[in-house]
Amino acid sequence: MEPATYVRTASVPLAQLRPYPGNAKRGNVGAILESLCRNGQYRSVVARETDGEDTLTALAGNHTVQAIAAHGPGDCGMTVKIGDEERACGLCRNQPWEPVVRCEIVTCTDETALRINLVDNKSAEGTYDEAALAELIAPLDGDLGGTGYSAADVDDLVRAVAAAIEDEPDEDPYDDEDQDQAAEEQPATVPAGTPAPSSSAGPSFVIPAGPAPGTVAPPVPDGFRTMLLTYTVEDRDEAARLVSIARELFEAEAAAAIVLRALRTLVAVLDSRHAHDGVVTVSALLRAAGADR
Repeated sequence: MEPATYVRTASVPLAQLRPYPGNAKRGNVGAILESLCRNGQYRSVVARETDGEDTLTALAGNHTVQAIAAHGPGDCGMTVKIGDEERACGLCRNQPWEPVVRCEIVTCTDETALRINLVDNKSAEGTYDEAALAELIAPLDGDLGGTGYSAADVDDLVRAVAAAIEDEPDEDPYDDEDQDQAAEEQPATVPAGTPAPSSSAGPSFVIPAGPAPGTVAPPVPDGFRTMLLTYTVEDRDEAARLVSIARELFEAEAAAAIVLRALRTLVAVLDSRHAHDGVVTVSALLRAAGADR
């Protein structure tokens, strides 16, 4: 695969630019236009030049092109107030103006053009037309290098498109009451535990081990159920660490309640791995643990 070759930087009349065919990104054109009016066009659009064609194709910055088109020609009459200072529009300068787009112009193959479009969309925030995105990725036949996507991302995308086709509800089919009932109906064991790493904030907490093989488990008090959780060594240590933190936050509560709070937090961490940005905040973890703080 040949890399893109930079040709020149130029101010291109809007009429000579076309969007990338099938571009799957759905960006916030209004927010981009607002930024352009305040900041000007601080980043060039990457546009592909093709022999024998009069128009250029926008590979990266399609929504910047759309925002400039939304501004339109002439004096928009918009000004930007910064403190006590009122400044002219960053695009037209409140003067007669024909829309132009500053572009970094490149030449490249069709495949490189596709990869540039995909990685630019992937590395920026925004939402997607998942069906269109799946159609764009399909011709790459699993070779995802340079697109910003992984095989796991594609698997998630395929599942999302299939779910949309089947018109399945987006919400979790199990509410809290269903989960509580499922936990009561499926008694199990507790993992043999290890001490959680100690911290400077307080003593460590040990997840109690289950009964030794061949022995009888102690009776379970009324209203309680035994649960078996099977983890890898790494996940078990992470669970133990979260239990230790939960104990420091909720030191007045019983051990069972502390473990439950820790496990809710662990679920929030695991769920964050499938979020669009892979980020989980401290406040989200506290809410998951049930901390009113």
